Amino acid sequence: MLKKINQLPAGMFLVPMVISMVLISIFPNMYDRFGGTSQASFQMGTPVVIGLLVFAAGTSLDLKQIVPLLKRHLPMILFKLFWSSLLIYFYYQAFGTQGIFGISLLSFACVIYSLNPAVALAIHSSYGDQHFGAVYGIFGILGMSFTPLILLSLLTADGGAGGIDWNPIISIFIPLLVGMALGNLDPDFADFFTPMIGRLLPFLGWNLGAGMRIQDALASGGSGLLMTVAFFILMLPLIFFDRYVTKQNAGIDGAAIWNVAGMSVANPALIGLTLPETFGDDVVAATAIVMMVCIASSLLSPLVAQKLYQRKEPVTKVG
Repeated sequence: MLKKINQLPAGMFLVPMVISMVLISIFPNMYDRFGGTSQASFQMGTPVVIGLLVFAAGTSLDLKQIVPLLKRHLPMILFKLFWSSLLIYFYYQAFGTQGIFGISLLSFACVIYSLNPAVALAIHSSYGDQHFGAVYGIFGILGMSFTPLILLSLLTADGGAGGIDWNPIISIFIPLLVGMALGNLDPDFADFFTPMIGRLLPFLGWNLGAGMRIQDALASGGSGLLMTVAFFILMLPLIFFDRYVTKQNAGIDGAAIWNVAGMSVANPALIGLTLPETFGDDVVAATAIVMMVCIASSLLSPLVAQKLYQRKEPVTKVG
């Protein structure tokens, strides 16, 4: 069974995520009965698992590799920021805050700005590099309410960045710094902790799946489906940018962030609280739309990454 799972794109991450998502959709209170360790491990453990993954990646990171890592990944994140901001700006100019076809500006911004660093971490572990965890924090910022809140505040001239909680942003980097300190102090720490990256991917997938209920996504209806299609089309330049501009990983780096983060599902509510007069009425619909795109993109981006990897390395077996 394990060999068959490994033959699937990011199988050790994706299969547990799908099973967990189906179970939580059928039995939404399945963890509430026992709570405690079970709930903390399989439903609410995402921050812990991500922290351990980033820590493990940090132990394997030689300080001399930081500049090459940033040189490889920073152009992609800057392009993602630029392209997303451009799309949101033109959407606002064309359709205002209410948007079109049931897709409000709030929905559009929360989807377009987001990327799922956890899925990216799983894809890079399979088809990219084991050091991606070192730049996980930079990518992870785009899954938070931080970036869409700033742009929407500027566009609508209602509110500002003063209410942003910086602690989650800072906390992403602490496990990385601790891991880097240990790994550079003694390379044996890297040998000990680096294998943990692959071992933790099933737990990451299971916990993410526990936060995705199919019925919540279906509540978005036609607007959610339309936004999903729009997202995939509008974010295609990420793959082209990697493949033809940076020429780093044959489009795989672009496919790794061709998705929406589960944590972004909370962004409409957070932004609605900060800018209530402008977006307060759009929160419920926007939340359902973000969930729809999150589920669809978390399933599709590993499949696309696998196809790009097989085209790049046709002889290499996945897994």
